[in-house]
Amino acid sequence: MSVLNVKNLSHGFGDRAIFNDVSFRLLKGEHVGLIGANGEGKSTFMNIVTGKLQPDDGKVEWSRKVRVGYLDQHAVLQKGMSIRDVLSSAFKYLFDMETEIGELYGKMGDPDADVEKLLEEVGELQEFLDHNDFYQINSKVEEVARGLGLDEVGLDRDVQDLSGGQRTKILLAKLLLEKPEILLLDEPTNYLDEAHIEWLKRYLQEYENAFILISHDIPFLNSVINIIYHMENQELNRYVGDYNYFLSVYEMKKSQLEAAYKKQQQEIADLKDFVARNKANVATRNMAMSRQKKLDKIDVIELAKEKPKPEFNFKESRASSRWVFQTEDLVIGYNEPLSRPLNLKMERGQKIAFVGANGTGSKNFKLQHMYRRNLEHLPSSKPS
Repeated sequence: MSVLNVKNLSHGFGDRAIFNDVSFRLLKGEHVGLIGANGEGKSTFMNIVTGKLQPDDGKVEWSRKVRVGYLDQHAVLQKGMSIRDVLSSAFKYLFDMETEIGELYGKMGDPDADVEKLLEEVGELQEFLDHNDFYQINSKVEEVARGLGLDEVGLDRDVQDLSGGQRTKILLAKLLLEKPEILLLDEPTNYLDEAHIEWLKRYLQEYENAFILISHDIPFLNSVINIIYHMENQELNRYVGDYNYFLSVYEMKKSQLEAAYKKQQQEIADLKDFVARNKANVATRNMAMSRQKKLDKIDVIELAKEKPKPEFNFKESRASSRWVFQTEDLVIGYNEPLSRPLNLKMERGQKIAFVGANGTGSKNFKLQHMYRRNLEHLPSSKPS
């Protein structure tokens, strides 16, 4: 059963086309990886299917009554709410049902009430609550919070006191708790540590509903998806299988296309040469015309244009002095300080690593753990 259909989609910005008459379908329970080079339109596609952006042409059709969850990393969290409050709000529709049950019981006190009908409605709502583990909400919240490391922050912390990375984790956790029929995830591993990525991987592997995932973390992507949609040169192509399978098929098709292109170019060159040599000769003019007709009917194979690669040229400058930089009582933060006063020095030739959990900002910054002089274990070669 198809839960999302995109038909004959075309879109561009100015004179640059992003999609040209592409189609897409998402079936119930499919785990889709949306891949392509930066700038090919992955996030644009997500914005179109979520209605944030209108396409130039084409249709986006969702199944009726399907719940769609989108990880919006720019959503605003309300001041005064704790992490637990935000995560529990994922079950608002269940809390609303509980309120409705209370109202139905209240109506039963009316002398003219159809008690039997009201009890039937209460039974249906109660069955839905039981089926959706309404009475295990707290344990569900704590499980997901623990999986993404939010328990270490403290579930009773006000969301306004948190860093941007921590807020993104909260939005992801809330989305997973909502468990919509379709998940739309754009780089969900941002701000996650290795242990949290591993937890999310297991969660998505067992996710019974459908999702569309954009991620540059290939091992993560490869471990959770079973369908690939590849964006390239204004096209969108579907492959059944994981990323490794896609890569092998893609390279094979690319090699076959290049071989066919070379063969066709040789054929075109031979035909042109024959026509040029024989069109003026009365005896061979008809053969030349026949070759020209064949040449005119050829559906020319076109190879994708090689995209320009960035080039960097760095000018050499004189060596720095002994001290590359020094700080005295430096405080890191935005509107409020996020660190205690820092005193740092860096000498020429030193290699310094700043380490710490993703999403914790600098509040837990400890100089003795974060700063080391002459880290011998770091490679001295240039970064790739």
